[in-house]
Amino acid sequence: MIIHVNELEKAPGRMLALQSAVTTDQLRQPGISFENFQFAGQARKEGEIVFVEGTLTGELKSKCAKCIAPTFYAFTHSFDEGFTEGEIDEEESDLNPYQAGKIDLEPFFHQDILLHMPQVFICEDDCKGLCPSCGVNRNEQPCECVNERIDPRLADLAMFFNQDKESK
Repeated sequence: MIIHVNELEKAPGRMLALQSAVTTDQLRQPGISFENFQFAGQARKEGEIVFVEGTLTGELKSKCAKCIAPTFYAFTHSFDEGFTEGEIDEEESDLNPYQAGKIDLEPFFHQDILLHMPQVFICEDDCKGLCPSCGVNRNEQPCECVNERIDPRLADLAMFFNQDKESK
C-alpha cells in the first residue's frame, strides 16, 4: 500500500481513509502460513508529519508446538506510525523517512506482523502434547507409558528415597 502525500494534502480535513489487502508473499517463516491480511485505518497530515493509524488483521496457520495438530491464530494489532520527508536521525526520532512524496507501508506492515505474531503456536492452553515414548497424541487418547526422568545429578537421592519406601 502506497500513500501519495500530495493526495493527502488535497483530501478534506487532510485525512484519507485507507483500506487494503496486505501482501504477505515476502514473509517467510518455516511452517507458518500468512493468510487474508488486511489493513483498515486512516492517514492524516499535521504540518510536515504524516500519521498513519489503523488495525492490521489476518490469519496465521501453523502446527501446534506440543502435538503438531493444525493450529489457527487470528492476528489483530493496532498500527501507529509517523512519517516525515527527507533524512532524519532514526536514533533520536520515532518518525520514519519517506522519499519523493510516497510512503510505502508494506515493509512496516511486515515488520509489525513479524514482531507481534506468537513465537510458539499452541492449539489449546491445556494441550497435553505427544507422549515422548510412544508418540501418541495425548489429547486424543491416553497412553500407559511411564515418562519419569530423573536428573542424573539427583539419581542417588532418588535411590535413597526408594530404599526408604521399600523398608517401610
